[in-house]
Amino acid sequence: MNTAIIRFVSHNRGGRMSPPRNANGYSTVARFESDVAGEQGHWSVILEMAAELRGPECIRASVRFLAPNAPARLLAEGERFELIEGEKIVAKGVVLPNQIEPPATVNEFEMALLG
Repeated sequence: MNTAIIRFVSHNRGGRMSPPRNANGYSTVARFESDVAGEQGHWSVILEMAAELRGPECIRASVRFLAPNAPARLLAEGERFELIEGEKIVAKGVVLPNQIEPPATVNEFEMALLG
């Protein structure tokens, strides 16, 4: 399983009314930045929350594909992705390198880098 930082898009920016109350077992469709042409398609992912980094809108979570045959390269370190519900982008994330200790909190600047 890979670790990622996930930032949920606020409702006034077109996201959900609120982040999922419990991101453990939260599943939705993901679109990956490295798949520019859309050749790999969209894949369902499952998030398991590890910690809130800045309230419920920014979390550290384990992320994995729902389907066992999904292309693992899409969850490589540094990969950026969007989580989608219907037509809405509800969150943005980045996969963290395994050798780096994930942060305990994030500041406004770091949140802005997530999108």
